[in-house]
Amino acid sequence: MITPAAEPVAVVTGASCAIGREVGRRLASRSYAIVLVYLDDQRRAEAAVEEVLGLRGAAVTVRADLSDELDVERLFSEAIAAFGGVDVVVHTTVREAAVLYRHAARPLRRGSAIVSVSRAERIPPQLAQRLRERDITVNGVPPGLEPPGAAHDVADLIWFLDRWRHRPAD
Repeated sequence: MITPAAEPVAVVTGASCAIGREVGRRLASRSYAIVLVYLDDQRRAEAAVEEVLGLRGAAVTVRADLSDELDVERLFSEAIAAFGGVDVVVHTTVREAAVLYRHAARPLRRGSAIVSVSRAERIPPQLAQRLRERDITVNGVPPGLEPPGAAHDVADLIWFLDRWRHRPAD
């Protein structure tokens, strides 16, 4: 399933947790195609996809261990196969993001965004340079969104992505 270029594609980690599901729903209601990433609870992740589809959105699930190089590489391959590209990565889990960020640097489209709602991760200088060269922004949302699984207000995250999406063209 390919999504029109006007619809950004978001990879959202933590699909089986409350925050990942909520981010997926909110972005779907804003016409994003969603790749919901989960590790353990396939049933809950598939339920999250059904919620997005109920909003007339487009979504798929991908099981991936974010600390595993091959899993993360496959995650982006499946996202691209499903929707033709990736514009946004929203990292909502407490698992380290280093592998995710490193692999996101290659397939993300120019001008994309990476947002972490987990603890702050230091980005190695070489990776930061590669992201800058491709105009990919990396931002964190205040840590009030932790712990995963709790009820969250994702308004700051959605506000940021709305501003990113509607930024003036260069």
